[in-house]
Amino acid sequence: MAERRHPRPLRRPGLLRAALAGIVLAACGIASARAAGPTVCIDRANPMQRVDRALTAAIGRLDGVAPRIVSIDTRDGTDALNAKKPRFFSMLARQRCDLVMGFPVETGDPALPPGVAATHPYVKTGFVIAGEAPPPAFSRLAPGTQVGVVYLTVPTTYFGAGPGARLAEHQYSTPAHVLAALKRHEIAYALLWQPLLEQALARDGMHLHQRPLRQPHANWSVVALYAPTASGRAAARRFDAALAHLAKDGTLARLVAPYHTP
Repeated sequence: MAERRHPRPLRRPGLLRAALAGIVLAACGIASARAAGPTVCIDRANPMQRVDRALTAAIGRLDGVAPRIVSIDTRDGTDALNAKKPRFFSMLARQRCDLVMGFPVETGDPALPPGVAATHPYVKTGFVIAGEAPPPAFSRLAPGTQVGVVYLTVPTTYFGAGPGARLAEHQYSTPAHVLAALKRHEIAYALLWQPLLEQALARDGMHLHQRPLRQPHANWSVVALYAPTASGRAAARRFDAALAHLAKDGTLARLVAPYHTP
């Protein structure tokens, strides 16, 4: 009778398990690397950061990737100091992130910082006229109307000539002071940068009527900046393609509300 040979027992099953675990972990690592999305800089000082974060997340879901957000803060610390340098945004786009979200460019005059290019715009905003009553166009305000502005902002230039010359201008140090004057009825209307106005309204629970100003340097769009390198251009192309898709299906309009799409 032939001798039956039994399978040789595995003497070191731990090695096999370790090898299999290594293969699985390596595969997971490869999958994670493939699923990594762009690195995106978002400024905590930007009153539109909520929109930037929501849009970044929506594009990540659409593309099936996980964008990495790098938070910067140009109000304080190193970022605040570096933000005063002409090539700050170029440095961000080349060293810290693929896309720098939330940069405003003037409609019709899209000047950019040196060393960067811009994606298609994703928000339309600017300076608005706001009040407790629905405001008329700036040019149709009655003579003597009390109007509040923030010191050293663009709307302070509207009162030297034209329709603003017949109005009563009041300058304040911050948007909060302008809104407080509006509450006290010291002024009838305020001319404010819409993102700062929306931030203040959300914080204070106020409701005001507003309309865009059709004045010089009042209308702006918001873009993402990128370095004009091969990788930067590729990130921008993917961003713009996703943006077009979100605009077409109506998602973009919901994400950027109460602002408008370009």
